This record gives sequence, structure tokens and C-alpha cells, in this order.
Amino acid sequence: MQVVIRAVTVAAVLALALVFALPADAAAPNYILISGPRLEHPVLLADWNENLDLMSALIGAPRAKGRAIQGLRRRPSFDLAEFWAWTLQTPPTQPSEATQHGRLFPAHGHKPAVIRLMVNGHSFPRLLPRSVREILARHRVPLRL
Repeated sequence: MQVVIRAVTVAAVLALALVFALPADAAAPNYILISGPRLEHPVLLADWNENLDLMSALIGAPRAKGRAIQGLRRRPSFDLAEFWAWTLQTPPTQPSEATQHGRLFPAHGHKPAVIRLMVNGHSFPRLLPRSVREILARHRVPLRL
């Protein structure tokens, strides 16, 4: 009996250690559906770990300012439909069903790529970090239009 109690206690301690080992702001949507008129078809980012990497990279990304955001609303862009807590459902296909939206503004002319997503409670234009560019490029999302 003591062996069982000890084993259960060890398992519980290990489980708690795993939970607390994650960063406090380790949050990412289950899916990010990228769509827009300049894409042949929507692109679904369906790997939670990859989405976590994307969101984590944006935490320290520099704020886009000045010429980088001048005329941003008129630039070509993609909708970033974020699907939070979508774990038990089939993968999403409709951006309108998303729980949150952001925008990706690919590089255009002499202006750099800019992304606007809610990260840690803040939504403002950020310059696209290299790791985010690499994730998007793996999924063939155009980063320059």
C-alpha cells in the first residue's frame, strides 16, 4: 500500500513540475488560418507548438513605427484568424468562426513585413522576427507582395 501511495505522490509531483515548467505566458491558439485575396487557398497552421513558437517570438518583437507603418491600412494584407480552445473540433475552415483576428502585412515596396496580433494583451504592429518569417515561409505564405 505504501508503495502505491509513494508512486502516486511521485507521479503527482512530476505532473505539477511539468505544468509549472511552462512559461507563464505559454499560450497559443490551436489553429491560425491565414487567408486573403492574394492567396490561392487559405493556409492552416495546425501545430500548437509551432503556433506557440510564433506567438512567443512576437513577445519581444520590435514595434513597427514611422515609415514601416505609414499607409498600413492600404497595404496588401492577410487575415490571421486565431482559433483558441478549438481542441475537440475538426480543423477550422471559415475565418468567420475564429475567436480572434490579426493581420499580416507582407513586405511591400521598400516597407518591411509587419504583423498585428494580440500578444500578452497588447495588439500593435510589430516587425516580423526571423523565426516568424521562417514559420510562415515553411507554409508558403508570401512575405513580399
